[in-house]
Amino acid sequence: MASPSFLLSLFVVGLCLSAVAGEIAGDGDDLVIRQVTDEHILNAELHFSAFVRHYGKTYSSPEEHAYRLSVFKSNLHRARRHQMLDPTAVHGVTPFSDLTEEEFQQKYLGLRSPRPFGGVGGAVKAPILPTNDLPENFDWRDHGAVTPVKNQ
Repeated sequence: MASPSFLLSLFVVGLCLSAVAGEIAGDGDDLVIRQVTDEHILNAELHFSAFVRHYGKTYSSPEEHAYRLSVFKSNLHRARRHQMLDPTAVHGVTPFSDLTEEEFQQKYLGLRSPRPFGGVGGAVKAPILPTNDLPENFDWRDHGAVTPVKNQ
């Protein structure tokens, strides 16, 4: 009869081989999803459906839905790469996972002025103000000039 340590070693080797065979048979999406999301959702389409439900996303046509799915998959792959570069950080699905980098920048970054800028001719030179007797601390949020950080 074989020794218990030999049987245990044989079991561990078999378990490793079955795990490797399962990874080779996959299309790669499962690896991405496991890296950046919950274990119970194993492919991009199912995870995209959960994303759409969770964030209340709607798309105007089947073509837009397909496009957003492709962007979502691409963002999952990018999240996986970033996670591998820095395992201490947390990368994964956000409300912006169906947007391209350019769409995100256009929609969420930069200044949006409520009035059009007059250009060089409409600009007025700001006066130099005195800097003595300034407070030690000053927070523009307290004066309504800026808002607290969002979505970070």
